[in-house]
Amino acid sequence: INGIKPQKQLEIQPYVVAQASSFEKEEGNPFADGSDTNLAVGIDGKIGVTSDFVVDFTINPDFGQVEADPSVVRLDGFQNFFGERRPFFVENNNIFDYQATGSAAGGNYDNDNLFYSRRIGASPHGYPDLGNNEYADVPSNTSILGAAKFSGKSKKGLSIGVLETVTAKEVANIDLLGEKRTEVVEPLTNYFVGRVQQDLNGGNTVFGGILTSVNRKLEDTNLDYLHKNAYSGGLDFLQYWDNQRWQVSGKLIFSRVEGTNESIRNTQNSFGHYRQRPDAQHLEVDENATSLSGTGGTLKIAKFGGNWKFENGVTWRSPGLELNDIGFMNNNDEINHFFWTGYRFTQPFSIFRNLGLNFNLWNRWDFSGKHLHQSTNVNFFTQLKNFYFVNMGLYKEFKDISNQALFGGPALRRSSGSGFFFYIASDQRKKIRVSVNGFLGGADDNGQDNTVTGRNVGFGLTIQPTNAFNISLQPSININDRLMQYVTTTSFGDDTRYVVSSLDQNTLSMTIRLNYNITPDLTIQYYGQPFISRVRYFDYKRITDPSAHQFHDRYLTLDADMSYDAANSVFSIDENRDGLTDYSFEEPDFSFIQFRSNLVARWEYVPGSELFLVWNQGTTSSGDPADDILPSLTDNVFNNKITNIFLVKWTYRFLL
Repeated sequence: INGIKPQKQLEIQPYVVAQASSFEKEEGNPFADGSDTNLAVGIDGKIGVTSDFVVDFTINPDFGQVEADPSVVRLDGFQNFFGERRPFFVENNNIFDYQATGSAAGGNYDNDNLFYSRRIGASPHGYPDLGNNEYADVPSNTSILGAAKFSGKSKKGLSIGVLETVTAKEVANIDLLGEKRTEVVEPLTNYFVGRVQQDLNGGNTVFGGILTSVNRKLEDTNLDYLHKNAYSGGLDFLQYWDNQRWQVSGKLIFSRVEGTNESIRNTQNSFGHYRQRPDAQHLEVDENATSLSGTGGTLKIAKFGGNWKFENGVTWRSPGLELNDIGFMNNNDEINHFFWTGYRFTQPFSIFRNLGLNFNLWNRWDFSGKHLHQSTNVNFFTQLKNFYFVNMGLYKEFKDISNQALFGGPALRRSSGSGFFFYIASDQRKKIRVSVNGFLGGADDNGQDNTVTGRNVGFGLTIQPTNAFNISLQPSININDRLMQYVTTTSFGDDTRYVVSSLDQNTLSMTIRLNYNITPDLTIQYYGQPFISRVRYFDYKRITDPSAHQFHDRYLTLDADMSYDAANSVFSIDENRDGLTDYSFEEPDFSFIQFRSNLVARWEYVPGSELFLVWNQGTTSSGDPADDILPSLTDNVFNNKITNIFLVKWTYRFLL
């Protein structure tokens, strides 16, 4: 066929959303009268610049039909990483993705990325300072006024991605006995990402780079604790040889944030930085700084072809690196070494269709040269001839020192230990599929203390009676026992006290999914998750020697010096036993309960044009941590007033 020219494509897809909400009425709160309605319009579009490159744009986008994030409770201070589900950001996301590491061994550092699209349109950074009898109506998310991206890959191997997004200035409406005022909780913000990659030598050589920026309009906002400007960038290369069996790769990244003294000081003292740590002689807090810069990177050599495979590498984050304005970063002031090797049996033998064996090794240092962590893992995975899948392994931790465990205090030596994990799944071709996974871990301090610290078991059941219908249930139970969990930092005269305790955390959840394709153009999806995490603290202690090798040398118990005020849920400590309270803290026990669900009916009435009917339910509450976990979950989920959101979204696709 000759003479065929690709047609340049222009798609315009306007939408209209009507939304009605019902929720529990709050007496005296004019913003919580029990119901709310909203009508919104917007436009999505696509322009085919060439057959290889496309421009996507959106004005006032709506993501009301997107599935809710799973519930999670973390006590270690690290951020939760949630995957992107919004269609505008998902499309061609591989071009914009810039993982700082991406190791086969895996680690917390693998989530670090220069572009984390969930930052755009997230919850406002600020919250109004309310006085007595004041109520506030605060936006749950920052509005995206408009976004556009240019992306694609040419026939000559050039990948280009450019993203520009503007989010709105958000204000909270505040009422004091009928008197109204407003307070800015999020400034007008511009986000930019530019990413290029070039394939050479038949794809055996790849060079690339990325630049990002966040610019906030902070004037007249009282949000000077935010960075006014944040920039990051990186260079990367990848070289294959021996028919791409072998590879060597590297990345070099940098960041710079700018703002007031307050904003930069807050960054230096924030989780992941903690430059104020009393034992961090290589760090200091610059009280007068108005900018902060840092670097990071990764070097790897690997062999992924053939039966024997391996990867060896190092990844680092300098103390000044900060990516969280538009990216994602768990930690800095770290140098991580990772090693993975494995052997694959690809031909069936005995009861196995295939079999893989793995060995992993991790080490970590901070920039002072202190060795923080060493652990190893051995595991195997196989698919049996009956198509069952089995994965099992052993994990051993030899050393674990945390610069974050005392939340700005000195580094704390934590109990080393070991664990066993497994995953078994039945034949995935069958109409009924089951799986079970679990973990059992224990802590050990030089043979003196051997306490189970983690027990987790999860199940999966998927039933697919027809090709068009399936339902899955995934219950999970997690029991987390710790001997040393941070509680608070307080002062005693000129000294600082770091209070920790033993901890008992029980978490129960059930994830439910349903998919029904009534016709190729009419589908129904349901997602629901009841969730509870109950946390109890006991055996309170204060840290005396955080680096001691023996567990019992790291602390002194507070039980003999402690009294409890049940009416106010406050513990008081008389450390010098003179009859006066030296310091006090609130009882930290809590029970977090949440239920989220989405029911979405989607009808593509003409190609590219859709009608969505959405029913969203949710409730979040605090239970009594003294209650048993299952009755507390059912009582709070089914007896509380649930927020209901009904949404109708209509779109029509114009193809020009």
